[in-house]
Order: sequence, then C-alpha cells, then structure tokens
Amino acid sequence: MSPRPHIEFIQSQCLPWRPTPPAFPGAQCKILSRAKADGACSLLLRFPPGWQREAVEHSRADEEFYVLEGALTIDGRRFAADSYAFRPAGSTRRRIKSSEGCVILAFYDREPGWLPGSGDGAAERSFRAVPFLDAGGMPWDMTLNDPRLAHLGISRKNLRTDPRTGERTFLSLVLPQSAPQGGSGPQEIHPVVEEAYVIAGALCGPHGTMNPGAYFWRPPGIAHGPFGSRTGSLSLIRFVGGRHVNEWTETAAPFDFATRYDPILPTDMALLAKAWPTPPAPW
Repeated sequence: MSPRPHIEFIQSQCLPWRPTPPAFPGAQCKILSRAKADGACSLLLRFPPGWQREAVEHSRADEEFYVLEGALTIDGRRFAADSYAFRPAGSTRRRIKSSEGCVILAFYDREPGWLPGSGDGAAERSFRAVPFLDAGGMPWDMTLNDPRLAHLGISRKNLRTDPRTGERTFLSLVLPQSAPQGGSGPQEIHPVVEEAYVIAGALCGPHGTMNPGAYFWRPPGIAHGPFGSRTGSLSLIRFVGGRHVNEWTETAAPFDFATRYDPILPTDMALLAKAWPTPPAPW
C-alpha cells in the first residue's frame, strides 16, 4: 500500500468536480485522496442521467463502491442508494449505465482502469468478492466491541472483511446526544490506516465537527478522539493495510462540542477548505 497524505478532515463540498479518468468517460469525480506512487485513490464519482458505457473489459484494480444517491446498473444488476460491492481486480463488466444519474463513493487500490476483454472468471469467483449488498436492508449489529466507546452507542453493519489481510469496511452508526462523560477521554490509536466518509448526521472530535460529506484518511499510529455527536451520525469506515485493532492512550484528551474546525491537510486542500462551513450541496 502506497502512502497518502494525512487528511483530517475535508468537507468534500469544498472540492471541485473534475473530469474522470478514462475509466469513466463523461462522468465527473472529486478526488478525496490519492497515492502518487501507484494512483490508488478514493473518489466521489457522479454519473449524469442517461450515462452508459458498453465494452467487454476487466478491471486492473480492486474496486469498492457504495451508492450515495441515484442508481447504477452493472451487467443487469441494479445498485440503488445504499448498495455496496467489492469487485477484485480482474472482474469483468460488459455494460454499465445510470438511467437517472447517481453519486457513488468509490475506492481503488491502484490507478483505476479497464483492460479489453473478459477475465477468466477467477475474480468473480474469488472468496474476496462481494458482488452485491443491500446495506440499507441489513440489520444493525449493536454488540459493544470496546467498552471505552460505550458512550457513543455504536452500531455497525459489516460490509466486507478481507479474508487475506483483515482489512474491513463497515457502516458505523453513532447515537445522538453522545459524548464522553466528564468532558474528556482516552484517545484511540490503530496500527493501520483508518479512512471514513460521513453520510449523514454530524460527528464532533478534536479537529471540529464533521458534517455530511466530511472525509478523512488517517495514517497508522496517530492518536485521535474522543468523539461525540449531538444529532447522531452515519459513516462509512474502512481500515486499510491490515486488521483493525484499538489501542488506547493512558492519558485523557478534552472533548468539546464547540471545538473549531482545525484540520490537518495538504496545502492544496487547505486552501480549498477555507470555503467551509457553508456547503452548497450534500456532496
């Protein structure tokens, strides 16, 4: 996995829509983060109504996506809002279209692109593949997996756990009116990358309040938190580069809902972030 800059956090409303790479001609994207070495990236992709592409081709990268709005149809399978898929490198597509238009949150483990011709079917049969999930219809797992996060009342929907690496993607639901008791708490540390996108609600932490459209890419070993939410929040979270483990600091850090926006951003994003906090649209 190639390194990416620490981004914590950017409201995606601040980022410009750009033409997509050749993989999606006629669509638009917002680049949330990207590795210079191999082109691995996290994107918002926007397809206009009536967009389509017909060609027998297979992916050169692992592709993972979650539909935020509208619907996308791939080889006859319709991915409506709150649908999810993970398609390993080599997965074949023949026709992709969006009749009503859509916005998806997409992740690629190298520069996205497609090669002509169908694969040998191994990717589709792979134990790593998640061909389709109706995440909106899945039940919430309300099991408390770490007592030090009890104040958030977290529930989860597990979308994928990679059987080889332990990498994980899930939806995280935080209850409203949740905050660490006493106005402080220990901080978490993970030995792998944590990446997140806020879909709904708001989540407050040391760098300010993340509203819908907020995104972060946090490298391994960085202490973060504590967090709280007045309204509740729904986020898509990925742990990249290995298995998710919570480690904790011995000392407590303060928490305050009034914390001002104080991001960690690369220079180009820092200039764009000045447009926040009045976004014109949900994404």
